[in-house]
Amino acid sequence: MTENKLKLNSEKTEALLVGTRQKIASLTVTDLQLDDATVPFSPAVKSLGVFLDSTLSMQTHISFIIKTCFFHLRRIASIRRYLTHDACVKLVVSLIVSRLDYCNSLLLASPPHPFMANESRTLLPGWR
Repeated sequence: MTENKLKLNSEKTEALLVGTRQKIASLTVTDLQLDDATVPFSPAVKSLGVFLDSTLSMQTHISFIIKTCFFHLRRIASIRRYLTHDACVKLVVSLIVSRLDYCNSLLLASPPHPFMANESRTLLPGWR
């Protein structure tokens, strides 16, 4: 890296060791040595808004998305009585559906999580 006049920021750099749980547990490596910096392995890293974990199960990402969507649903529910039906639909689509759709192709192999769709329907009676 020093040949190319690049410097590693060890405070912001994360490394991910990917494999099965059994393989990762059998390894004794705890960090990655790059030039003069030591980068510890993280259980999950965030890249482009997507959390990747060491087994690529996407559970960290799914948990984060569900937590964020429920936060926004609770906020929308608290002001629901002041909103028209159309305004509520626009808020749900912009705050919840957009988060569910972002990088959803990565979740094809994951088990389905119908929580958000079911909870969104409670705010929007008559909307399917």
